[in-house]
Amino acid sequence: MRVFFFWEAAAGGLALQDRCNPYGPLLARDLARLGIHLELGDYGFRRDWLEDARSDYSVLHLNWLHWFYRDDTLEKSVSRLNRFADNLHYARELGYRVVWTLHNRYPHERPFPDLDHMARLIVGRLADRMIAHCNYGAGLARRLFYRTDHLYVIPHGHYIDVFPNEISKDAARRQLRLPADAFVYLFFGNARVYKGIEALIRSYRECAAADTRLAIMTRKAFDGSHADRVIALAEADERIHVYTHTFFPNDDFQIYLNAADVVVLPFSQVLTSGSAIAALSFGKPVILPALGCLPELVDDSMGILYDPKDSGALSNALIDIRRRDLDKAGRAAFERARALDWRKIASRVAEVYRA
Repeated sequence: MRVFFFWEAAAGGLALQDRCNPYGPLLARDLARLGIHLELGDYGFRRDWLEDARSDYSVLHLNWLHWFYRDDTLEKSVSRLNRFADNLHYARELGYRVVWTLHNRYPHERPFPDLDHMARLIVGRLADRMIAHCNYGAGLARRLFYRTDHLYVIPHGHYIDVFPNEISKDAARRQLRLPADAFVYLFFGNARVYKGIEALIRSYRECAAADTRLAIMTRKAFDGSHADRVIALAEADERIHVYTHTFFPNDDFQIYLNAADVVVLPFSQVLTSGSAIAALSFGKPVILPALGCLPELVDDSMGILYDPKDSGALSNALIDIRRRDLDKAGRAAFERARALDWRKIASRVAEVYRA
């Protein structure tokens, strides 16, 4: 079976060496073992392209919908959404089966929010099968997008196989110029407003002890102005270390994660978090808000889930985590990651394709 998998627009491919979220390549790898080939789909989504490929491809697997329709202006975006909807109808007439995975409720940046909702209503109605990563996500699909049947809950897999994990804590801290005896909190992820980096810096400065450090590993590629604000805010406290790059190679993640005692990801909104799964994959205790799929992903044995509606909850979590048995929490985190097995996940996705 051959499947068009619509992943990141500029990925270039679905191999682990390609510059994209590893979720797609990892799923492709284990589906290949089951005789299913994933190929990057063309977001141009033209009728002639659909016609030419139909004899070889039977499934269209959609992920991030905004790349099908978002443009510079509302008028252009409406036109693209209409064309996408028409061609999705046509794809079904040609005999393609359509699968949609709901990775997030809506895009993180939303210049045209009504279109984002409309696109999800359209795909929620036209998709033959739909996948959510947790029960909460499936509930959103039912409540917001009126998807009530052929809706499957299949978790997001781990990242244990993706990142090298050989460097010691001491060696990692030497590379990052962090004190060997400090208690190190780590944030890692793209510099985007919903990630909550500014809130983390403020909470850290309010409550963290002198023997702590906050390391922030962040990409500037998505929102350079926000990244600059984060850097400026961090410069007011010498305990905060910011490391930026347009793209961190997979080999570098072990340096930051192994240097840390705990990972803090203070999202203001989230459904599924690959960053949280990466932290678990390194056996790191986590501090996370009780949002989206996160309460189904982790429990108190792996760190702290805090109430994001409580203004002091993040600060309290930064203090409380130091009273925990972090070695035990790290072991629980790694075991949770191991349970998110890609072979099992690929087997379930294959059943969805073949249903």
